[in-house]
Amino acid sequence: MLDPVLPIALYLFFGYLFKVLKKDNSQVLVDFVIYFSLPAMIFVKIYPLVLDAKILNLIFMFNAIILCNLLLMYFLGKAFKFDKKTLATFMVVGTFGNTSFIGFSYIDAFYGPDYVVYALIYDLFGSFLLVVSLGTVIINWGSGAHVNLKAISKKVLFFPPIIMFFITVFAKLFSIPIFVMNTAEVIGSTLVPIAMIAIGMKLELKNLFYKFKTTTLLLFTKMIVVPILVMICFAYFYTLDDTWSKVTIIEAAMPPMTTAVILAIQGGLDERLAVNALVIGVLLSLLSVTGFYFYLG
Repeated sequence: MLDPVLPIALYLFFGYLFKVLKKDNSQVLVDFVIYFSLPAMIFVKIYPLVLDAKILNLIFMFNAIILCNLLLMYFLGKAFKFDKKTLATFMVVGTFGNTSFIGFSYIDAFYGPDYVVYALIYDLFGSFLLVVSLGTVIINWGSGAHVNLKAISKKVLFFPPIIMFFITVFAKLFSIPIFVMNTAEVIGSTLVPIAMIAIGMKLELKNLFYKFKTTTLLLFTKMIVVPILVMICFAYFYTLDDTWSKVTIIEAAMPPMTTAVILAIQGGLDERLAVNALVIGVLLSLLSVTGFYFYLG
């Protein structure tokens, strides 16, 4: 019953074990994923894809889900009277899900590699663009720092997967040799194991009970309430039978985004709250995301 998710658990365990026995090499692995695995995956999945109005509608929908999530976290934080730094951490970490590394892993395990393309679109034009733009603004607000729009724009334009997306769109005008596609497929296939092993290396089991109530509220809202709301909306306006609908709900149920946590820490927000939410969220996702998968059939 848990066969699809067990490899993910093993990758996490291998990464954590390696850190304990040797050292944390997660940054090297993350760099490899960002500069090689993820761009290769984008090339393989986007090249044969027809970029039409349906894709634009999906991008609009994905962004609407994330923005509604953000508003929900803001009003919850206000209701619980969090201070500005805690509120900013709560909003950023509780809004942006790990729709890339962990998201791709679950989608690939549950629905197969053909549906990873929906997760790619959700991540590139939803999670990533919003976290480095709106997310950075919220982080700067929470820490009292100045908003640097030039730095934000540069971060978006020079992110390797974004560059590869535009290269792939241009490459669609030409016929690509088979050996290029085969090479890209092999490199792209390294994304899931390497990304999950890297996250396993990042896991920290100390200080897990710091602001435990706040962490619990954050994760319950992000990983349970939001995907249930998305599921209700889909059942009413669309259908739960289409695989792309199920993929969207699973992506909405992802634990906190590693990039969002890193940006929050670099921006001077509540580091322990952010890290705790990431660690506990990744571990809980093995049960919660699997639960949504089986419920959706």
